[in-house]
Amino acid sequence: MKLLNDDSRDLRYGVGLLAVHSAISLSDAISVGLTGNRGKYQDHKQAARELNRLCASNKVSDVQGIRHFEWLLGQKNAVAYEHRRFGDDSVRLAVEKAERFNVWAYNRFKEILRGE
Repeated sequence: MKLLNDDSRDLRYGVGLLAVHSAISLSDAISVGLTGNRGKYQDHKQAARELNRLCASNKVSDVQGIRHFEWLLGQKNAVAYEHRRFGDDSVRLAVEKAERFNVWAYNRFKEILRGE
């Protein structure tokens, strides 16, 4: 994602889509690691609600990372279905939100995501 972001302005759509889908995949990995099941949501915003629930049931009090995930999910329709191109600022923000969600997830669920 970073390489695409740095490479070409023509790839903004792909970078935005990668940011969104990487966060969805990471959320699915957390769900599978904790429950053995991955969500099959028509509305991916349900994934954020499920992640909040999993945090509560696993005594994860810092849920700030989920806000980044929710922002990315809010962009999904525009990027995936409406094929809106992201401007430079939007791409940077999407990449930043995906990276922040990633850091949060790996810090809060390190045993699951690192296979330890």
